[in-house]
Formats: sequence, C-alpha cells, structure tokens
Amino acid sequence: MKQKLLWAVAGRHVWSNANSTVVRMVSILSVAGVAIGVASLVILQAFMGGFTEAIANGLTSMNPPLYIYTPGGGYLDDFDLGVAQSIAADIPGVTEITGVLEKPAVVSGSPGTVSGAVVRGDNTSRLIIGVDLARELDVVPGDEIRIASTAGVEVSGMGRVLVDTIVSLRVDSIADFGLEEYNSSLVVLPLAAARDIFRAQGELTSLGGFVESGVDPVAVSSQLNSALYSEYTGGGWPVYMSCIPFLAFHGNLFKALGLERTAMTIVLALITVVALLNLSSALTMIAMEHRRDIGVMRAMGLSPAGVFRISVIRGFLLGGSGALAGLAFSWISVFAVNRYFPIRLDGTVYWIDVLPGVFPVATAVVVSLATVLVCLIVAAFPAFSSLSHSPSEALRYE
Repeated sequence: MKQKLLWAVAGRHVWSNANSTVVRMVSILSVAGVAIGVASLVILQAFMGGFTEAIANGLTSMNPPLYIYTPGGGYLDDFDLGVAQSIAADIPGVTEITGVLEKPAVVSGSPGTVSGAVVRGDNTSRLIIGVDLARELDVVPGDEIRIASTAGVEVSGMGRVLVDTIVSLRVDSIADFGLEEYNSSLVVLPLAAARDIFRAQGELTSLGGFVESGVDPVAVSSQLNSALYSEYTGGGWPVYMSCIPFLAFHGNLFKALGLERTAMTIVLALITVVALLNLSSALTMIAMEHRRDIGVMRAMGLSPAGVFRISVIRGFLLGGSGALAGLAFSWISVFAVNRYFPIRLDGTVYWIDVLPGVFPVATAVVVSLATVLVCLIVAAFPAFSSLSHSPSEALRYE
C-alpha cells in the first residue's frame, strides 16, 4: 500500500468524527498533555538559562575575562604588569593586560549623602558610578563627589571620624552595570586617580587580561597561568602570579544554578511521562475503535508491516501535534513575558532586577524530537496488539 494512503488512513483514524466521544476526548487530552510537557521543559530552560546568562554577562561586562593575582594576597606593581604583558604577548588570543587597583572607600555626593563604595582604578579615562549609587548620593553627570580612603580612618577623642585623604572628582557618566551589587557600590575611575586616593603609587591589587572575540577564556587562562608559573620558577621575577578565568570566582554559584536546573528538569520531565502514558491509552483506544477497519484492510491484502506503519503514524500525528503546540506555546510565553509581563526580582537577593527569558532553540529541538521518538515507540504496542488477531476475528466481533 502506498505511503500516502497509509497516512490518509492513520489521519482518518485519529481525527475522524466516527470516533466515539470518549476516544476524541482522550486524544485531545493526550495531545494537550504532550504539549504541556514540552512547553514546561522549554520554558524552564529558557528562564533558567536566561537567569544564568544574565548573571554571567553582568559579571563579565565589568570585569576582564582573565584575572591575574598573587595567591598569597600581596600587591603587584608596574614591574609585574610589564612582565605579565611580555609573557601574554606570546600567547594567541590575549589582546591586552591592564593593571587594576580596587579598594573600599567612602563616597559623598550632595550635602548629607554618604555611602560605602568600592573604588576601582583601571584603564578607563572617565569616572563612572552605578545608577543606584548615583541615586543614593543624589548626583548626576557633571556633579562632584568626594572619595575618602578607608585605609587611614581614625576616630578622634571627640568621636569624630578622621580620614587623611579626600579627593573631589567630577562624575562623567552614570551606568547600569547589569548587577545590583555593582550598581549600588561601584565607582570606576582612571588608575592614576585611584592611586592618588589610596596613596598607592605604583601599587596594583590585580591585573586584568582581555581576549579576542570568540576565544575561550578558560583555555587561554590555563596557558597564561602555566607561562607565569614557568617564568617564576625559572627566576624571571620574585613575585608568583596566577591566572584564572574571572567567572571561576563564582564557580560555586554556577554549579548551584546548574544543579537546580537539572533537578527542576527531572521533575518537569515527569509531566511528559504522564502525558505519554495518556497517549498510550489514547492510541490503544483508537486501535480498538478501528479494529474492524484494520481487519477489512488485512483481508484485502494489507501486510503486517502496513498495519505497523499505520499505528506508528497515528502516534506521530498525536505526538507531533502536541510537540508543535508545546513549542508554539513556549515561544509565545517567553516572548510575552520578555515584552509585556516582565518578572520582577529583588536585586539585592538575585543580583538582577528582571528575569530574562532566552528561547533555547537547540534544547527545544532536542526535547521535541525526543518526545516524538518516544511517542513512536509507544505507538508500536497497539500495532502488536492488532497483529495478534486474525482478520476473521476482527470482523467476527465487530
């Protein structure tokens, strides 16, 4: 029998009005169950992946992908910076090595506004503060802020706080750094200005490395770390420096997010399992409903392979319809949430203010194909049941 005819017969069995009300209802519920299972898995991956990606982007947007430091916690200087730059020049993918001086400080803006902050001096040419910190200090671009180092803080006998270094600087711009932690506390300014504030001429707390677009920071950091170690053990200079990817500092966070994502995926996958059980019931009822039709076609010469193909096509039609409906619903949901119904979060707890959704195309395809494949396997069981009866028995009892 031609394939087109097999598809027509299977489609009639699935969507025919001749089916009983119970069979039609069970078929609709099975399709809805598969759709809900696929949609729940895709939506979970979209928002969990979007959450992880937003945090990673926020961290990497304000920090170099490579972090070079002294494991003992000591300071570096301009000589160490030059050595690291000369070593990095021989490693493919590394574009620049810069010095960083980062320390806590006290910042004041308008009269009566004071806040703790982290001052970071790097290769920038402007003074930039986070949006939340600017709001707290009541300043706008062009206003002056005063920055005092906390390293030399003393308390007088009268209880007054005395600092030995206070520097007034003009705010060039206010930025949204992507993470609430940075927006509420970070001040970025030129390295020379940071050294003046902390009276640390030539002093660096770390070095930052930048890589070319598309280059894996993990692989490059491993090469640079090995080169730094070899130079140190060879007597190149007296300071031991180590290089790691910056996101490695937050490795436990991303591991926890990955574990949570896996656990939730397993739980939501059970919805699909239940839907597949319901689909099996629907296919069995359809096979029983059209037992006489199959018997007639077998009596007319339909081979057992043809009966098997019809049953599998029925499973494909139901499972494929549910998978497509689930994909469509998940895409619409992610788009609607991002565009019209943003999910607000507490930035002090989750680091970001809005939960973004990133539709996972690859994951959606894998989930859909896996679901349809299981539907095809489930559809094979009613076929074996149909083949266990002879055409005469199918016609006799109908």
